[in-house]
Amino acid sequence: MTIKVMHVELGRQLYGGAKQVEYLINALPEDTITSHLVCASDSAISHIPAPGCIKHPVPYSGDTDLRFPFRLYRLIKSLEPDILHIHSRRGADVWGGLVSSLCGIPAVCTRRVDNKEPALAALKYRHYKAVVSISRGVHDVVSRHCKQILQPVIHSAVDLNDFRYSRDAEWFREKYDIPANHKVIANFAQLIPRKGQKDLIMAMQAVMARRQDVTCLLFGKGKQQAAYQQLADDSGAGKNIRLCGFTSDVPRILPNIDVMVHPAYAEGLGIILLQAGACKVPMISCPAGGIPEIIHNEKTGLLVEPGDPAALALEILRLLDNPAEARALGENAFRHVQQHFSIAAMADAYTGLYKSLV
Repeated sequence: MTIKVMHVELGRQLYGGAKQVEYLINALPEDTITSHLVCASDSAISHIPAPGCIKHPVPYSGDTDLRFPFRLYRLIKSLEPDILHIHSRRGADVWGGLVSSLCGIPAVCTRRVDNKEPALAALKYRHYKAVVSISRGVHDVVSRHCKQILQPVIHSAVDLNDFRYSRDAEWFREKYDIPANHKVIANFAQLIPRKGQKDLIMAMQAVMARRQDVTCLLFGKGKQQAAYQQLADDSGAGKNIRLCGFTSDVPRILPNIDVMVHPAYAEGLGIILLQAGACKVPMISCPAGGIPEIIHNEKTGLLVEPGDPAALALEILRLLDNPAEARALGENAFRHVQQHFSIAAMADAYTGLYKSLV
């Protein structure tokens, strides 16, 4: 029996959750699953190669687009899928469950963030047959609102083939104006408070008190950009801190950095940590959300409590001063990511879930 699954992903950029949807629809077995993808008409995912999936780009103007549920309803009635799979929040997690109930088909929701939700979230999830969490950390949040609903944990994945770049020090140092003798630490995340870049900027003061040969690169955009630039300038470490904006060169950049620092206060799982692990980059992060499922402290990386710049600085210096230990952590992280966060494992888990619902 072939199961027809309608996926809904409304993100406009092809990273994070949208990238996971691309991985999934291209890995699901075509002899078992027929995939349809509902996406925003102006999104990057609407243009991806997906030979085994039929795409349905639709107009979508954001969370408050009240026309979207009617468009989704018409598509379901026309295509008659066996399962509706909501991957995106952006309002789709609310409307998707309601529309699936109206159409009488089972729905799956994948939750990717560990943000706390209001008590009314239980009303949203009651329309779903299963709510998937991408980590045990996310599951701890979801389980407070889901009763008598399947609640599997299915980890996000990373494609190791996307991260086969070699170190290119000349290109890297020229592009980001890095002195030849400098070690490089980097962070890739939205510039928002819960990602913790403020702590990293403050930690750089202590790092530079010990070593002047360190450059810190912050990749990403967000509402805190001006505030973080001012903080860097005022800290005295500003000349060694670069706010680089958003980049699509992550696979090429990662092999050139010495330490990945991700001092997040909350994180569903941490795709950038999977990517760093795929490149054998030593990592420092915090025991928030699903991060401890990637970073086992002292084995596949180092963990410090969020909001502690002094402790963060000590661990940064530890890895910069001990390159053999840093290399060992990077190698361990690679093996852990390779074994536990594969696309094949994610696709197998979802295939089993779909089969259980029809």
